[in-house]
Amino acid sequence: MKIVQFGLHYSPNVGDGIISETLGHAVRMCQPDATYQTVDISGRGGFGDVTVRNRAMILRLLGMLPAGPRGRLVETRLNRMLDAVEPDWHAALDGADLAVIGGGQIFSDADLNFCSKIARVAKLLQQTGTPAVIHAAGVSGNWSHRGTELFHRVFDGDLRAVGLRDGLSIDHWVRQTGGRGPAPLLARDPGLLAAGCYGPAPEQTDHIALCITAPHLLKYHSDSAVAGVAERGLAFFAALTRDLCGRGNSVRLFCNGAAEDRDALSQVAAMPEVAPLVAEGHLQVATPPATPTELAHIIRSSRAVIAHRMHACIVAYSYGLPIVGLGWDRKLESFFTSVEATHGFLGAQDVTPSQVVDTVEAALDRGVDAATLSRVQQETLASVAQMLSRI
Repeated sequence: MKIVQFGLHYSPNVGDGIISETLGHAVRMCQPDATYQTVDISGRGGFGDVTVRNRAMILRLLGMLPAGPRGRLVETRLNRMLDAVEPDWHAALDGADLAVIGGGQIFSDADLNFCSKIARVAKLLQQTGTPAVIHAAGVSGNWSHRGTELFHRVFDGDLRAVGLRDGLSIDHWVRQTGGRGPAPLLARDPGLLAAGCYGPAPEQTDHIALCITAPHLLKYHSDSAVAGVAERGLAFFAALTRDLCGRGNSVRLFCNGAAEDRDALSQVAAMPEVAPLVAEGHLQVATPPATPTELAHIIRSSRAVIAHRMHACIVAYSYGLPIVGLGWDRKLESFFTSVEATHGFLGAQDVTPSQVVDTVEAALDRGVDAATLSRVQQETLASVAQMLSRI
């Protein structure tokens, strides 16, 4: 059995790579002799590959253009890249029994980015006659007319199942596809199996881990209020770090690995109100992860996690760690709802550092419900077994 997954395995935000690797882990649990191959839909061939340079500057420039011209510009540039990698993608499908599109929030129309990539995948699947499923994908409610046209190309081939990672994604899918194709089913994010995939960390600490994310990335991709940083920027993270340490907590700052997040992490660590905390031993700054394994071990070695990044929260939850999610995208709130942890989600733009500290301390006192975690992980694995049954 050969399975080919189209996702974001080699994204510099290595949380995306966790999706690909944990899905492979789940496939092998269900079918030990399966061959599992990943294709990065952004054209990357390994960790560290850069397909878009000066991304922060490009995002700022795109933000100055109207939506229509912006989307056309992105689609044109992407098609050049996709033309170059299409032969490799075609070769990957040779002998494939099943192609998996997903997971991750890839059915989101941010200037036709994922729309163009998914449309090219759909073209190849139709040409090769490869049976396909969508699995554990997130769906945003922001499809443009052109984006809808591109996404709908997944129906041109042999699409056998649609598995989406939460109820909100299912609602968005039904509305934007008009009921075409297989009825969508719940297929939880495979990152929920991270604990089994990556195992224990080399060390265990007493840190509360605070994930630093570049504010401009949150604002560009947000579909809801950006908690804390919307007006204050990186100063919010600095104030939160100070308040966490001020209440006697040992803190570790980390990021998910994207270049913009690495820069933000460095800037926060160097701020006058933060830098002395390192020297005093209250604060550590984790080396930015270059691989999903490194990120998983940073998270596992902590006692609680605070993050805007969804897969920082998902991985922490998989290890049974208390989590606090800072809103910016409805997908994060939907995840907390799906695992019955809404008490740990803070979505208001004006949330204060003190409120975040109160919430994480309450989460530590409450702990993670073991029965819910076990059920969620069993559902995650069962959805992968169901996916493989489509062959």
